[in-house]
Amino acid sequence: MRETYGWHFVLWKGSGCVMNIRVERNAISQVTLNRPQVRNALNQETIRELIETFSELGRDPGVQVIILRAEGEKAFCAGADLNEVATLGTVESIRQYFSLMGTLIETIHGLPIPVIAATFGYTLAGGMGLAAACDFVIASEDGHFGLPEVKIGLFPMVVMAPITRLIGPRRTLELALTGRLVTSREMDQWGFCNAVVPFEKVDTQARELAELISLGSPFITRMGKEAWYQVQDMEYHKAIEYLQNMVSLIALSDDSREGIKAFREKRAPVWPSVRSPG
Repeated sequence: MRETYGWHFVLWKGSGCVMNIRVERNAISQVTLNRPQVRNALNQETIRELIETFSELGRDPGVQVIILRAEGEKAFCAGADLNEVATLGTVESIRQYFSLMGTLIETIHGLPIPVIAATFGYTLAGGMGLAAACDFVIASEDGHFGLPEVKIGLFPMVVMAPITRLIGPRRTLELALTGRLVTSREMDQWGFCNAVVPFEKVDTQARELAELISLGSPFITRMGKEAWYQVQDMEYHKAIEYLQNMVSLIALSDDSREGIKAFREKRAPVWPSVRSPG
């Protein structure tokens, strides 16, 4: 059994009695893929719900960290729902589906708060892109990653963008052209994962990382994440100049002043920017 936690409140998203995702909102919020019967494959409805959910949580000043997890034991996410893709008969409908996937990846990547993916089993194709869009990946040691689209006459066009940034162009091209599966241990060596742990400890490890992050100032965390991503494609000297300006702004914030004061007084800081979610 995978470990679960008590949370502030739970939102169920999905049409009728089919709940595609669960959303549990608190300072450490949780988004759970809830389609284990199809290995948490992504249909258009689920993708739209994920885009809406992540956007809402990103706008909530009370949310400090998000954990993205999944129900079941076989797969975190097997990628596109091929049963649905098979019904898309026009260029426009196909483009709409893959555009939604691109929007989801960009939405997660662009959130001002950290997102932790807790993966297990098979994390494939769009599912691997989903994990790559997150800021951290905690993977089960029995897990497998891969881009098997080439074996069914597709190619991982959209998800190559975030994956290449993590494991490099040659590794990504190798996976895309061979479709082979790679173990969590190998992906860890390639720099894709932050930690690889036994299956039953994935949720616990993700939670512990989230709690460590949440100890910091919410304001500083948001500013720091934004700055980190901004400098990734900057020329070196421009990056230094930009970061100098950013740290100057941060140092004048109420949270920075409180942090320094708490350090001098040998106590835990009480961050002015902490708010209740909702």
